[in-house]
Amino acid sequence: MEVPEIMLKLAELKSLLARHGIRPHKRMGQNFLADGNMLRAIVRDAEVDKRSCVLEIGTGAGSLASALCEEAGLVITVEADRGMYNVASDALSDAKNVVMLQANALDADETSLNPELAGLIHAYIAHGMLDVESCTFDAANVQIAGNTPKLSTLRCVSNLPYSAAGPIITALLESSLTFERIVVMVQYEVGEKLCARVGGSAYGILSLIRAQFADARILRRVPSRVFWPRPKVDSAVVELRPFKKPDKAAYLRLKNLAHVLFQHRRKQGANALAYALDVPAPTADAWLVAAGADPNARPEDIPHGALQRLADLPDLANLVRDRARRQSDRALEKSARAAARARWRKPKDEEE
Repeated sequence: MEVPEIMLKLAELKSLLARHGIRPHKRMGQNFLADGNMLRAIVRDAEVDKRSCVLEIGTGAGSLASALCEEAGLVITVEADRGMYNVASDALSDAKNVVMLQANALDADETSLNPELAGLIHAYIAHGMLDVESCTFDAANVQIAGNTPKLSTLRCVSNLPYSAAGPIITALLESSLTFERIVVMVQYEVGEKLCARVGGSAYGILSLIRAQFADARILRRVPSRVFWPRPKVDSAVVELRPFKKPDKAAYLRLKNLAHVLFQHRRKQGANALAYALDVPAPTADAWLVAAGADPNARPEDIPHGALQRLADLPDLANLVRDRARRQSDRALEKSARAAARARWRKPKDEEE
């Protein structure tokens, strides 16, 4: 099967973008990997083969998608930006095993995987159905030679934008999709957080969430010089190997507790819990002891099992749920106010 050449030369990448009138946006984290050897290495790291259906989030200029098409049975790639979608459509015009979607990979709240995307992939993996026409994506381009291959092995391989890596990884792990492997390139600091263990300096909410779903390790450090435009920091290729998904209700209790407790992560556990939930310190102390945790330990030093037992205490769980709901309501109100200001703010050219 013939596939497009991987863009090995930076000049070709710049020429392609210029042809579409595209300039990289720092705000959107658009840093393009311009090293063919590194692209092939990432595909090898993910152990992609013809039995693999690969989801790529963030098509960009199509370079990684091109490399994936060489090895995978089917590539489903998603790009939110219309200009970049057009660039990638040009770059992947000769591929015969790719489905290109112009859509946001996350839902409207940017907290979960786009339900249409998740449903499309789930139906394909479960039943071999690829019903793109029934979805409401902004644009779609299905390039498949012959009959759609029936593949049951699902992997995600992506070069994620720095600004959205955490929410996207969380959404992938929390989704109903059963990934055999997730291999993502992220800012090196995010890679350290993903792989951090309890008590480590990089340990935080992202570390805890990842630990509920998958093992993680950094496969390689990627220097900033292989990107254009060149970012200020290095990147990391991180491998996530998902295991059995946790109980949903228990996981939600743990996640809510972590979001409340880790806001005060430098305090001792009892003080952090008392402050976060506005309860007397002796009550917080007793809860931690009942969960088998050290009241003097900082939140980041409390083992996962003890945190889960703490989150499962009925009285505490009710307080955490109420606090999390109030935080969510405030965030929605803030977002609504920002949207209203944006609607009423006149463009500079209109003011003039």
